Amino acid sequence: MRSHVCLAAFMIVAGCSAERERSASQGEAGSAGTPSMATAGAQDLGDAPSALGGGGTGVVAGSSAASGAGGANSSAGATTSGGAPATGGAANGGTSGATTQAAGGGAGGSSSAAPGVRVVGRTALGANSALRFSWPGVSFHARFTGTQVSMNLNDGNDKNRFTVVVDGGTPKTVTTSGQATLALATGLQNGVHELVIWRNTEPGMGASEFSGLSSFGSGGALLSPAAAPDRRIEVIGDSLSAGAGVEGTSTSCSPGIDAFTNDYLAYGSVAARAVAADVVTIAWSGIGVYRSYSASDPTMPQRYDYAIPNDQTAWDFSAYQPHVVVINLGTNDFGAGNPGQPYVDAYVSFVKHVRSKYASASFVLIDMYGGDRLTALNNVVSTLKSGGESKVQTLSFSGVPNNNTACNQHPNTAAQNAMGALLAAHLKSSLGW
Repeated sequence: MRSHVCLAAFMIVAGCSAERERSASQGEAGSAGTPSMATAGAQDLGDAPSALGGGGTGVVAGSSAASGAGGANSSAGATTSGGAPATGGAANGGTSGATTQAAGGGAGGSSSAAPGVRVVGRTALGANSALRFSWPGVSFHARFTGTQVSMNLNDGNDKNRFTVVVDGGTPKTVTTSGQATLALATGLQNGVHELVIWRNTEPGMGASEFSGLSSFGSGGALLSPAAAPDRRIEVIGDSLSAGAGVEGTSTSCSPGIDAFTNDYLAYGSVAARAVAADVVTIAWSGIGVYRSYSASDPTMPQRYDYAIPNDQTAWDFSAYQPHVVVINLGTNDFGAGNPGQPYVDAYVSFVKHVRSKYASASFVLIDMYGGDRLTALNNVVSTLKSGGESKVQTLSFSGVPNNNTACNQHPNTAAQNAMGALLAAHLKSSLGW
């Protein structure tokens, strides 16, 4: 069966749930286990991407039907936190299932007139035409009529956390477990509504399978999604980019950092909303570009190319072509001391590899803490520029207060907001956004 992917694309990780303790300012604790070596074929995504110069137009290439009748998936112990929307009981009624598919670059443009859900992030085809995903920040964008809405999700008994935003209102956090028809909002005024669902947790928490939206209330229905924005960002990093521990109010992470991780609050997501862009986040706690915090764990160059890094399902890079790639790697490389020239060499090699996937993108390399790390990053940029790379710059977050005062010394919400504002300002000035 051909595996289709929606507008923006993420990698998906299957399984591998683990609790991780990490210290951002001194390097992070190891990430979840090493991927198995079983490799799935690359996803067939249709047409090649359009040129990025004018922001390209995403071409809707049909829809994949969501699974069965609404009552088929029973509510399975889903919990809410942070003032989640009223949920009532398990939702019943038919599943409204189309998921819009984008051929080519996943760029902005008009969506199909057919009902559907626009997906931003790397995904792979799961059971019964569901979409599997596990990178943080995979998001679902929809419009519907009615008074309520539910999500059909198989979470494999994991405890993944999602942000839910209805009509641009206050974000709510929902924690899922198992296979469920999970009520996201009830008691809405009858009319047209906008919905965003955003995965907050990391690959180590296990893969989720999305099979559509349902239970819109009497006379309600799924509509065609709003057009994708013309701007596209990719963020590559570690726990700092995933929003790990951002919601923690103390330096301890009991019962575990994943309970406080929220990619919707991470700087890349903050910046993307500020400049009206789609964002794809490829982030894994503890990961480095030369060496990870745990020496036995894979590095980002070893995980980057996959739609599902834990089982090495290949990703087709034509599905999402960003205008700018933000890379924030080094915290874990320096966790055991200055790695020296091997770090510079590995970073340069990785940027060249990403360049081979994105011919037109600009690069922004993030410095978190200054000192030897900034010196090394400047050496990376100098080496790249001497080799002919002209579209690469650095941006420092080292002056941001509280960038290591949340859970397990990670940036708190204020720090993530400040870093997001710096990145947004940089994108506006450098790209004219």
